[in-house]
Amino acid sequence: MVKVIKEGSDEARNPSPGEFEALLNESQEAGLVLPGEIVTGRVVSVGREWVFVDLGGKSEGVIAVTELTDEEGKVKAGDDVEATVLTTRGGVRLSVKLSKGSQNDSVLRDAFENQIPIEGRVLEVNKGGFVVDIGSTRAFCPVSQIDSSFVEKPEQYLNQAFTFRIIDYKPEAGNVVVSRRVILEAERKAMAAQMKAGIKVGQLLSGVVKKLMPFGAFVDIGGMDGLVHVSQICWDRVDDPAKVLQEGQRVQVKVLQFDTNTDKLSLSIKEAGVDPWSQVGDRWPVGSAVEGEVMRLERFGAFVKLEPGLEGLVHISEMSWVGRVRHPSDLLTVGQRIRVIILGVDPNQKRISLGMKQLSDDPWSDVDTRYAVDSMVLGKVDHIASGGVFINLEEGITGFLPGSLAGLAPGEPLGSGFKIGKDVKLKVKEVDAERRRITLMADDSADREERDAVQQHFAKQNAQSTKKPDNDKGSFGKLLEDALKSGKFPTRD
Repeated sequence: MVKVIKEGSDEARNPSPGEFEALLNESQEAGLVLPGEIVTGRVVSVGREWVFVDLGGKSEGVIAVTELTDEEGKVKAGDDVEATVLTTRGGVRLSVKLSKGSQNDSVLRDAFENQIPIEGRVLEVNKGGFVVDIGSTRAFCPVSQIDSSFVEKPEQYLNQAFTFRIIDYKPEAGNVVVSRRVILEAERKAMAAQMKAGIKVGQLLSGVVKKLMPFGAFVDIGGMDGLVHVSQICWDRVDDPAKVLQEGQRVQVKVLQFDTNTDKLSLSIKEAGVDPWSQVGDRWPVGSAVEGEVMRLERFGAFVKLEPGLEGLVHISEMSWVGRVRHPSDLLTVGQRIRVIILGVDPNQKRISLGMKQLSDDPWSDVDTRYAVDSMVLGKVDHIASGGVFINLEEGITGFLPGSLAGLAPGEPLGSGFKIGKDVKLKVKEVDAERRRITLMADDSADREERDAVQQHFAKQNAQSTKKPDNDKGSFGKLLEDALKSGKFPTRD
């Protein structure tokens, strides 16, 4: 039975990768073999020069007796052998030495003429390339031909065995040039053709990070490169792919899109894993207190990382009971770890609402009791507005004194009676705990007592002036009578 291990073809002397696969299938169905294949067969007879090997089906190959002679003698009928197909022209010619790496000149020439891969070991690094041992022959491999990508560290290939193809063979001039790159590119084309035919959107594949760019990473999935956009690297926010991935790293990817016309392949690393939002409701229930890391500060709030790929927002209004927060940076810094409470979870919109102030006591919870209507309170002038004065009563509690209730004379400016930072004693006029408002008014009890005393005084005087006098004393008639009797009248000169 024929066992195909390596394709070993190139466009110059052999079919293209796609044609090779078709020919290979046809040859296997017909019991045929192709140059470059490593096959196994059973010895059917041994002659003086050639050993005949049954490769299964209609194929039969020959190997030089000298290749199968060792210290124990020649092979015999019934033995199994593994060999490389040198050529199929004029019959199937096989080589055991080519498979085992113990090549002689005739074998190397056959390998060169039929473009059959051979095995060699990198012995040295010199100017411009490598010295490669292929049996008893030393060959040269240019640095550009040792791999399919740019070589940064040539020494990493030292003492390693690779499969090469002879691209120039002039042993009489000491010129034997080999290439590993043509092998890799042929294999890559064959794999790409096979991969392209089987790619499906949603498919999970294994790949190797080939190149990192600011916008993402190119991943080789076996003959084809796909792009993992920076937004598809992981569930966390990524600014620089190099901080998350390394070239040569093996990763699992999911196929997002594939254009068969342009071979444009879009992949995702994060989609190949578990979406942290899929179980967010169970793992982060509303009302639970958790710890997270402040990742970003915006004017409207702070983004807090709860776990990789999962961030919540603490809105600026949920940061503190005390006063008004102008900017989150007044309370938080990036990288700081804080405790928050889960206020809401929306897996569909991928949003988590968080709160900070809920982990401390709300000073407005019992404000009705502590600031009863008509009670006197002591506060400090915080600032003066056009319509009134804001008074700090305690941390987190601010009352408002309207200008009309400030106890000033009409037209008198608020600044004449109130100074910022000064203590004032006022009366609670109204409390609205739900709207977090306390309305204050000036204490006018002394003024009211004075007004009451004045009113009582004038009321007493009015009562006396309206009382009827005794014996009509003081009446006009009585006064006239007294004047007549005394003869005291004013006269005209």
